[in-house]
Amino acid sequence: MQGGYRHTGYTVVDSVSVLGTHLSEPIRRYAHELFSRQDAKRLLDRVAVEHPKVVEDVVPKLLPLYTVQRVLQNLLRERASIGDAVSILEALGEAGGCPRNPVLPTEYVRQSIRRAVVKPYLIRAGDLPAWFIDPPIEQAVESAVEHGEQNSRISLPPQQIRDILNRISARIQQPETPVVAITSSGARYFPRQLGEPTLPNLFFLAHNEIPPGLRVQSLGNLQ
Repeated sequence: MQGGYRHTGYTVVDSVSVLGTHLSEPIRRYAHELFSRQDAKRLLDRVAVEHPKVVEDVVPKLLPLYTVQRVLQNLLRERASIGDAVSILEALGEAGGCPRNPVLPTEYVRQSIRRAVVKPYLIRAGDLPAWFIDPPIEQAVESAVEHGEQNSRISLPPQQIRDILNRISARIQQPETPVVAITSSGARYFPRQLGEPTLPNLFFLAHNEIPPGLRVQSLGNLQ
């Protein structure tokens, strides 16, 4: 079995293999916290066996291992599979002009692997049920975003953040299963970070993360 070995009749699978495949709900929710620097190194080593150039072109030439780990953690945090590590690394190579701030390359990678990004949220018919964020909320978030060399932050007053989250939760309540909201690419990353503690099953997709031909079922507007 790839990514594991057999010992006394049992198959032992390393953490990279587990995190890159189907996960139980508790592990899926906290996978990003479990994914260590050593896990990132193992993943790169595995890719390098068959695709050495893909790894060489990214680490450490363009990005340090730490940034790649953070990007992979960001993907796991929002339930995006890291199983196709080759595509992820190729996207990081294409986004090589980005600073070491992991937020910006994460967003670039998500757009590149968008079919994998949306897959967890598709219903059996293959459609994507989703809410849409109203433009005033998008604009408020985008205007408060600051991208630095090492990280990105949002500088909204606490009361304004609470107001936005309260208006959203009034519409979607407390969903027991994942719910998607679609917003602009400039705003996408931050509502999830702000809402994660109180709305853990609300996930955000950018318009340009929706693959061509995918039908979106509108659930309404969050305003």
